Amino acid sequence: MAPTPTMLPRQLLTVFLSITAIYILPSSHGFSVEPSKLYGTCRSNVARITPIITSCRVLPESVEAGGPVAAQSYFFLWFFGGSGGAGVALRQFPQQFEKFKSLRGMSGDGPTAGGDTIGVSPLCLYPRDLSKMDVEKVLSNKLSVEDMIKRGPKPNYLSEKGYLCYESFVEANSGCNPLTIRAVFDAMSTGDIVAPDVAQMKLNSFVSDRSSDFSVFKSELLRTKLVGFSSIAFLLFLLGPIVGSTCLEALAKGWFPEWPGNENLPWSLLSPWTIPDYWV
Repeated sequence: MAPTPTMLPRQLLTVFLSITAIYILPSSHGFSVEPSKLYGTCRSNVARITPIITSCRVLPESVEAGGPVAAQSYFFLWFFGGSGGAGVALRQFPQQFEKFKSLRGMSGDGPTAGGDTIGVSPLCLYPRDLSKMDVEKVLSNKLSVEDMIKRGPKPNYLSEKGYLCYESFVEANSGCNPLTIRAVFDAMSTGDIVAPDVAQMKLNSFVSDRSSDFSVFKSELLRTKLVGFSSIAFLLFLLGPIVGSTCLEALAKGWFPEWPGNENLPWSLLSPWTIPDYWV
């Protein structure tokens, strides 16, 4: 008779226990372990899990092997390269501040239909919420992006090459609320210029959204704002921990490689008084 489904687990368990009793238990002296074996096992396990702490080095091995001359060249490469990136990052702060001031100034400018608002996220840093009717008026513009570019001003090189600039978008929506115009453009770009195909695609998605609170527009506005903020933060991260630590270690290896404080950078710079004694 074939075994029933309930019998199979019992048969398998019996076979497993039999194999365990025949082969495993005799070789292990029952359930006991000799003290010498237990001690050796514990020592081997401890040896395997003992953490290995190594100091972090950011310089390539070729620079380390090249001595002070190679480290000095590496320092100049990273220092001047990082200075260019720092200039770009530092220019972003006054630009963002001016943009923030401009948004604050738009709070009470121009005509507005008033009424219900759409609930813009506070993370967008707008001085006030946007009126539903103001947003509808901007999105109901029948001009295509291509027509906006043709008819609008071209204040920079990219606008002359067919990109939609903020000034052209403002002129195409004359008579609309200025803050709403700025918000719609911000939902398409993190700056003051945007590719025409991207602008048209996003405007079409905003117009086709049937939700009462313009959820597609709001989510895209928040996304572009966060992308803009995070790009500046990421650039600062690159300039700080990465470029800064590389320049610092290259400086130490290039001009005072024998200084004992090199093993504890950057905290050892709090007591840099002995560096001149090791200057090469």
